[in-house]
Amino acid sequence: MVHEAAAVGYQRRSEAYIAGRPGYHPEVLAAIVASIDPSLGTGLTLELGAGTGIATTALVDMGLTVRAVEPVAAMRARLSERLPDVDVRAGSAEEIPASDASVAAVVVAQAFHWFDGALALNEIARVLDVHGCLITLWNVRDESVPWMAAYTAIQDTVQGDTPRYRDMRWRRAIESDQRFELVNELSVDNPHRSNPDHTVSRFLSTSFIAALDQPTQTKLEAEVRDLVAGLGETYDFPYTCETQIWKRRPGQ
Repeated sequence: MVHEAAAVGYQRRSEAYIAGRPGYHPEVLAAIVASIDPSLGTGLTLELGAGTGIATTALVDMGLTVRAVEPVAAMRARLSERLPDVDVRAGSAEEIPASDASVAAVVVAQAFHWFDGALALNEIARVLDVHGCLITLWNVRDESVPWMAAYTAIQDTVQGDTPRYRDMRWRRAIESDQRFELVNELSVDNPHRSNPDHTVSRFLSTSFIAALDQPTQTKLEAEVRDLVAGLGETYDFPYTCETQIWKRRPGQ
């Protein structure tokens, strides 16, 4: 079950996604790894909506055994090129290719807003060890920075009905599910050095932008270039890296 913006946009722009998206803050990654008990289930960390493998790479580098699940073929191909030794499978959060109670943790980086919350949480609860954890991971643009607020305003003109992190439907879905409880939350500033070309790649990697016709993309790209023209050759792209760690409730 893949939203049209993701199915079309990420298929078209998987390379822009690699070029434009940042990594995750080491402090946040360390908190995630500390929360995962590899003795649970088969010891696997299952990553849902793994995309091109940005989070997958970080998790593997920190010593975890990861199975990456991604529904979009172009994204899976990039992930497999990047991490040829990782188990990469076609699948979705609503139909997870894993057996019951088999994984120590489920990690979702930049993706839970795409899921059908109720169906995904049923599947996550099915595959997760009873003592395992669900981890959501995000790089969130800091829109208190004026140019970043203007960048977002350009995006908003064409977002349509696309699910977004900031609508918080993803979080309400987890919070309303009595099987899970929030046990830790961390947020760390995570600015990344950027330049006009990098910022344009980041903009074009957005699902609903990538799904637009080429003339519209070209028009929006020009608006973004005008926006950042006065920022210099290099500047910070302002992000906050955050994670929420959810555990299974006892008896649920």
